Amino acid sequence: MGEVFISHSARGDAFAMAVLKKIEKRLEKRNHTPRVDQSDIPPGDEWRPKIVHWLARCDAAVVLLNAKALESTWVRREVNILMWRRALGAPLLVVPVLLDGLTTKAVKIAGLEELGPIQFARTALGEEPDAKNLSGQVLDRFAELPEAVTGDDPMSIWLKRLGLYLSEVQRRSSLLVDAARALESEHEYVADVTAQHGGCLFLAHQFLVSPPQRVEAALDALAPSLPDDTLRRLTAALAPTWVDEEAARGVLPAPDKPPRRMTVLLNARATTTAEQYIRRATCAATQGFEVRSVGSLPMGEDRVGERFRIWENAVWREFFEADDEDDRVLPHDVDTRIHYLIINELCPPDAEFADAVKLLHRAFSWLIVLVTTGTPEPDDQVRAAFENAVLLRPLLTRQDEQTAKLRNKRLSTLHEQLAGTYS
Repeated sequence: MGEVFISHSARGDAFAMAVLKKIEKRLEKRNHTPRVDQSDIPPGDEWRPKIVHWLARCDAAVVLLNAKALESTWVRREVNILMWRRALGAPLLVVPVLLDGLTTKAVKIAGLEELGPIQFARTALGEEPDAKNLSGQVLDRFAELPEAVTGDDPMSIWLKRLGLYLSEVQRRSSLLVDAARALESEHEYVADVTAQHGGCLFLAHQFLVSPPQRVEAALDALAPSLPDDTLRRLTAALAPTWVDEEAARGVLPAPDKPPRRMTVLLNARATTTAEQYIRRATCAATQGFEVRSVGSLPMGEDRVGERFRIWENAVWREFFEADDEDDRVLPHDVDTRIHYLIINELCPPDAEFADAVKLLHRAFSWLIVLVTTGTPEPDDQVRAAFENAVLLRPLLTRQDEQTAKLRNKRLSTLHEQLAGTYS
């Protein structure tokens, strides 16, 4: 049977708490393990380690949506992690429950529109709210619960890889505690961090959402006890964690849907920044995702056509090694992989640029185009010209990019610094 995470803001709401309790009891009767935090978490508090641990490993989740939950930063972040896992292919069952007479429109307005395609549990129009009925609707969905969820998706693989690297210091458990303290996830969780089985994975889960300054501090605590090869791999795996996880998830197509004419706008200046967003979104997956980049400097009068031809040739050359016209046949497995083309002209895109992207998508509808737009936010006219493009938020500043660049340089040379050499 499975672990079921319950996301809620039920404290102080008698009906929401009644639904929560009934769902808990009925899950237990079916030999599932409900995971629920009953305490209020003040705004601005960092994620509690247990919750991050549950989110990363649960087999299913229930999201109770009352008016308070729609305003909760915590519920939003919990939903983001759950939907991130689904977007990466985990067969994670998520059951949203509408309370307080809320509508799906209210959920969308609150910024949780990614729950829209999922079947909601709700009180039928004209009927009185009934906690027993709602909990029954939730449990009916659990006939679909797979036996095992975590394992083969990129996030699970990334977390297991981190746990493997961390296991090389497990014999010195005090260092794991030091790292946990740096991530501010120690205190009552010492037993989880130092447990003989699963402690390293528990700590690995904390890197999923920890702020970059704490990631660096944890690495400083761990680095002296790690072999150079392991340290290099660990720092490479953690390099993209400076990217906001909700913004990064915007790079991924919707769960269970292939990308179709998908354009992503990132207000960054450097191609390397865009690559970091993709690595963050895909949890640095080594399979299933292809990333290439291209620039263009159209010089003639046909700026749209010239751009399109440059990009079209780049797609054939970079993804399929097909420079010659006779070789331009798509392989059979093209639909089994996600292809990202980063386009960086080192200047803000305009309407002609957007028209060229449309032509590119007509030729390759499965291609995800990520456009670096420069630091200023694209104006409404340019954004509209791209047709349903996703603008990643929160927006970046030049200072954000420069800080990330210098941080990643420090991480990549950490093994040299420990040896007393600097490149």
